[in-house]
Amino acid sequence: MTVLTLENLKKMEVISQDAYNIGEVLDVRYDASNWAAEGLKVKCTKDVSNIIGAGSSKSMIIVKPPMFQMHDVILIPDTVEDARPYIHADSDALEVVSNLEGKKVYTCDQQIVGTIEVVNIDTAAWAIHSFVVRLDKSAHDLLGIKKGLGFMTKSVSGLTVGHVSTVSENVSLTLTIDQVRDVVTIV
Repeated sequence: MTVLTLENLKKMEVISQDAYNIGEVLDVRYDASNWAAEGLKVKCTKDVSNIIGAGSSKSMIIVKPPMFQMHDVILIPDTVEDARPYIHADSDALEVVSNLEGKKVYTCDQQIVGTIEVVNIDTAAWAIHSFVVRLDKSAHDLLGIKKGLGFMTKSVSGLTVGHVSTVSENVSLTLTIDQVRDVVTIV
């Protein structure tokens, strides 16, 4: 499993096999029903926008092809012309990963854990995998975690999408605060 954060992906250039700069990654679109990453939201360059008929420099989704090669840039295995079947104008029909960042996380027994700080994306499976949560001050005691210096709030990892019950204004977990204590680690 290869895990990257949205911040790792943002601003990466997407390049086609025929060396066109398709654009810059802005976000990742995902299906909220199964956490599958459906594509990269990319700000398209004018040249490519003209080739694929998407208007002038519109944001787009590049639906995941069989494989991206990821280095300092994201390489797609096709020419721009051959990639047309999986390059679509962005319709805002799917959620973006950046909307998860900053959401408060609550346990099923209504205890606040903290705020999502980082979303981890499994780029081998192309799915959202887990979260890093900045702990709320009250969660330190509930989780048995000693507070750091007054200005240092700790973060924890270990909460996966499998622990999520619902996502709305907040993220609700299927776990109680005691169960959260058993699965998280300080980062």
